[in-house]
Amino acid sequence: MADAPTTAAPCVEALDTLVERACEPPTGRSRAKQLRWVAGELRTALERGAIAPMATGSLALLLAPETLADYLTAAEHGLLRRKPAARPGQASPASMRVREDCLRILGALAGITVILPDRNPPRVELRPVVPARPRSILLGHLEHSARPGHSESRSRILAIIGTVLDTGCRAGELCALRTDDVDLHRGTIRLTRLPQHRNPRTTPATETVALSSPTRTAMRHWLTVRSHLVARDTTQPLGPGNETTDALWVSIAPSGHPRPGLPLHFRGLARAYARAIHDLNTEMAAEPGWHPLPQRMEQLRRAIEVEPAGPEGLTRTASPADPATCTEGDVCRIITAG
Repeated sequence: MADAPTTAAPCVEALDTLVERACEPPTGRSRAKQLRWVAGELRTALERGAIAPMATGSLALLLAPETLADYLTAAEHGLLRRKPAARPGQASPASMRVREDCLRILGALAGITVILPDRNPPRVELRPVVPARPRSILLGHLEHSARPGHSESRSRILAIIGTVLDTGCRAGELCALRTDDVDLHRGTIRLTRLPQHRNPRTTPATETVALSSPTRTAMRHWLTVRSHLVARDTTQPLGPGNETTDALWVSIAPSGHPRPGLPLHFRGLARAYARAIHDLNTEMAAEPGWHPLPQRMEQLRRAIEVEPAGPEGLTRTASPADPATCTEGDVCRIITAG
């Protein structure tokens, strides 16, 4: 059956305006893409009769509980897809969570209370995490390896891994770090914990975390390497006044660019981590108790026990795995977002 046009419906015009407001900064590109996707599905649901025609009357009717229940049911059964799919009758739990989060965001911005139906999503199977013993070996390896003479990329990835081991921060939180977030004199790093998954209204929380001695050593060497990469004028003294960026993590040899020292974003960080982990696994293969590290940073991060983010400015001590107390089968508590 052909889709019935709905472009003139009052609720569609109001929805389009609302979505454009929701996509304005500081909303990220990924979330903006998700919001537009959900709005497109709501229009498709109207065109295909998946939700009641009366919903076209106003935005409040479009976001009413019974309308959203019909929309989510149609989406879950794959009835709103524009293109053929490998599994047409199945929507993933992750995509359903995204839909619900976007509906909550739109409702909050419109001043409409969004009530979603109770759902029983299947239990999410978490990927295996890194046992405590290999983490301890890796942490001890940082202080030995992070020394002058090692490559720039090795200095960077050792500091990144040490930061993840000490703080449990996510890739997006890593990319947001600036040089003034690091205080080597006090041995701390300031993190902005970003809202995750099911809590779109949660405001970012700032906390200061103590860095372990190996991570401080790795960070000190990386900052020395970084100062050369970001120098505007190599004939002038290195320092904050002679830097192209204040981003903590910068590129070594960016593809398609004439110079290094560009801020490292999510994709570049993921690629750099995967390459470095491959090299580390090869290097550490003969180490007693070593198990190959996963190629995804998230599996390393989820193995770290992190206290919930405290009030702004709170300093807490990181507690990486202790080689004296860890056994090879130990696994720290898995942190799940949301």
